Amino acid sequence: MMRKLLGLIIPLAVLAMLTSPAVADSDPELESYKADMQTGEKSWRAQKCAVYQETRDEMLDEIPRGALSPEFATAEEDYIENGCAGRAYACPKSKTELDYANKMSFAMMSHGLSGTFLPYGCKSSIQ
Repeated sequence: MMRKLLGLIIPLAVLAMLTSPAVADSDPELESYKADMQTGEKSWRAQKCAVYQETRDEMLDEIPRGALSPEFATAEEDYIENGCAGRAYACPKSKTELDYANKMSFAMMSHGLSGTFLPYGCKSSIQ
C-alpha cells in the first residue's frame, strides 16, 4: 500500500514543480504585465524585459556587426517586441551565437533572472 502511495505522490510532486506560475504572466495583454495604473511601476515581467533589452544592447556593442545570423537576431527581436512573453526560439548555430547566448545567460542570471526567461533554444531539440 505504501509503495502505491509513493508511486502516486512522487509524480504529482514533480508535476506540481513543473507547473510554473509564470505561465499566467506570459501574455502581454494581461493586466499583470502592464504598469500599475496608480503607481506607474512596471510589472516584474516588464522589468525583466527592460533589463534583457538593455543587456542585449550592451552585448551587441561587443561583437562585430552582422556576427549573428538574421534568423537568430530576428528571433530575439520578436521576443522583445512581444514583451519577452511566450516561448521563443533563438537557436544559436555558430560559435559566435553560442558564445553570445552564454554571455547573455550569465549576465541575466547576475540580474536575478532565470534561464527559463531567456529565448535561447532550438525547436529541433524539443520533443
